Amino acid sequence: MAEQLSVPQAFALLQVEADGRWSTDVQTLDNGLAGAVLADLALRRVVSLRDGLVRVVNGAATGDPVLDGVVGTIAAADKPRPAKWWVTRIAKRPLRDDVFAGLIARGVITLEQGKALGIFPTTKYPERDGGPEALLRASIGDVLAGRAEPTPFAAAVIGLLDATNTLRKQFGTVDRARVQEITSGSWASPAVKAVLEDIQAAAITAALMASTAATTAAISSS
Repeated sequence: MAEQLSVPQAFALLQVEADGRWSTDVQTLDNGLAGAVLADLALRRVVSLRDGLVRVVNGAATGDPVLDGVVGTIAAADKPRPAKWWVTRIAKRPLRDDVFAGLIARGVITLEQGKALGIFPTTKYPERDGGPEALLRASIGDVLAGRAEPTPFAAAVIGLLDATNTLRKQFGTVDRARVQEITSGSWASPAVKAVLEDIQAAAITAALMASTAATTAAISSS
């Protein structure tokens, strides 16, 4: 079943092209993965968002090394922090590598490293078992088309794709009213909704920072 995947694994799998390359930029990928971890933990009721702050409410191991690692990090923090703060904090390469390593361990993808032009290191994740992605895409597609009611898992994945502006690229033209119904309905818990809002805020902040940096560079070089 598609839902045997964790939310970050599902998000990661959807962002890999047929040739094993990422279909989006690394910043969007990392923000999405960080938000996916928080959304998954919220779905499992391991963390809660009260007054806009992330708190660990159930420290029992989930059995997923990626999720358990983030729970430990949150629990060790000196004080509760907003979801946006945690998205920025954990949206790094180590999290990305760990999520993809989990998919490799499950036999879903493989790791292929090489060099472009014989100089620049490249990393690809070609698909090894297409079954999990096919099931995931079919289940998400059915929900988007109204052929199936969303589960909390599907609502979280769709919300993440929407928040990172990758939904249309992965599933084509979608009914915006349907997407709004899914992400704001009872299928998505209040904690997950708060995470999605903070991912969007983090993405907007990152885009503004990138735009400012580009403008500054252009002025400096002129």
